[in-house]
Amino acid sequence: MHKTALKYRNIRLSIIVLSLFVFIFSCKKGEDLPNAAPETKLSIEEINLTGNARLNSTVSLSWFGTDIDGYVAYYEFKINKGEWTRTQIQDSTFLFAIDPDDDSTDIDFYVRAIDDEGVVDPTPAYLLVPLKNSPPSVTIDEESLPIDTTNLVITFRYSAADPDGDNTLKQAYIRANEGEWKEIDLNQKLLSVMPSNPTTVGAGAAGVYYGLSDQPALTIDGFVNNGANIIQLKVSDIANAESTIDSAARIFVRCQSSDLLVVGGHNASITSEYKTLVNDNYATADFVDYAGNGGLNQPRFWEPSFKLMALNYDKVFFHTDESNFSNPLTGADGTLLDFAAPVIQALIDSDKKVLISTAFATGVDLSIIGGVLSIDSLSRSRGQAFFTNDSFATSLASDYPDLQPANFLLAADPFYPAVDAEVFYTADLTPSGGWKGPNTIAIRRKNNLGNVNLVLFTIELHKLNKLKSNQNQVINKVLNEAFNW
Repeated sequence: MHKTALKYRNIRLSIIVLSLFVFIFSCKKGEDLPNAAPETKLSIEEINLTGNARLNSTVSLSWFGTDIDGYVAYYEFKINKGEWTRTQIQDSTFLFAIDPDDDSTDIDFYVRAIDDEGVVDPTPAYLLVPLKNSPPSVTIDEESLPIDTTNLVITFRYSAADPDGDNTLKQAYIRANEGEWKEIDLNQKLLSVMPSNPTTVGAGAAGVYYGLSDQPALTIDGFVNNGANIIQLKVSDIANAESTIDSAARIFVRCQSSDLLVVGGHNASITSEYKTLVNDNYATADFVDYAGNGGLNQPRFWEPSFKLMALNYDKVFFHTDESNFSNPLTGADGTLLDFAAPVIQALIDSDKKVLISTAFATGVDLSIIGGVLSIDSLSRSRGQAFFTNDSFATSLASDYPDLQPANFLLAADPFYPAVDAEVFYTADLTPSGGWKGPNTIAIRRKNNLGNVNLVLFTIELHKLNKLKSNQNQVINKVLNEAFNW
């Protein structure tokens, strides 16, 4: 038995040696094995979602590849039956399209690796991506709206979003009240609505303005001039799903009833004085009070709101003082004239006429408004200039009467006019504390045709009221004579 076992062991050993011999001599020295194809894997191999439990159309996917005898040079992916797309990256966020009016769909996603010798993975990685479209949303920024009453213009901003990705948003629409929906530019998020005929009372057309433009981008119907209005928005996505309608708060829009706009920046008592002064010397006027309600009445957007409104008028009378206000929306601080400066310049450039009565705080920075109002500078002298109630302000225009303050003015605001202005009124001022400076308290500026387009008083007109008839005469002559061209 021992001999038999030894015999079989020798036979087995001989077979192994013979096999090795055959293998060694059957292979040529230096011969390479065939190149192996790469393998591709998706990081998520299966998504078990059905019914409403599906993914949004924006999906992030990642993949990787291996190659046992080389390296992966690049990848190719394909969506449904589309063409293969080459990529060097191993992840991407895809916006998958859902057919219009379809609520859900399934996407076939394939990815394959290609190695350094150009061999393609013959079994691409595959993933079924179950999608469900989510409707977009639109929101009107209530803080950006004017208060419950405004003159002519409603300006506001809005935002739109889509859970599937904001790039799936397709269209936006606006309407006034029960009017027809009109498409607007989805990229324009600051809108203004103003009646196409500002002086016509009742329901009619309104222009929709984009951003800071003073030209309407489109026209909508259903807007009520001198009545209450509700502005509504909606948006849709690439699957034609629509958002819930968002409605702005009801806003009463006053119509235009005159060619003169009076802008108030004083307290209620002084504002009333100016209203009386205007009404006594001009046929009709429209009034806005931007200092009222703690400054909350002022425009959230001076441009375009104030600009669009003011450009409808031939004449603008702006009375204010040196007080600072905070913008209700932005929180920016400044005088009302600082906020209004670009619009005042636009009015003058558009051949409108502007009368301004104001005062300046000590050490005020005139970099914003000085050039617009043709002010070169104020005195930098120490001390103050008094304007006593027994002194006069005298016009260099012979047909304008003298003016006097009813009360002793402790600090007057004379200024050095710019070269494009002519001195209109000078005051007999009393220096105090070593003060030295100019005596100009009012200027006029004319256009290239010789017509007066700007009158500025830096001692507020309501304070020059000792000679009431003279005060009235100045207002009358500026508004009805100098500005009638």
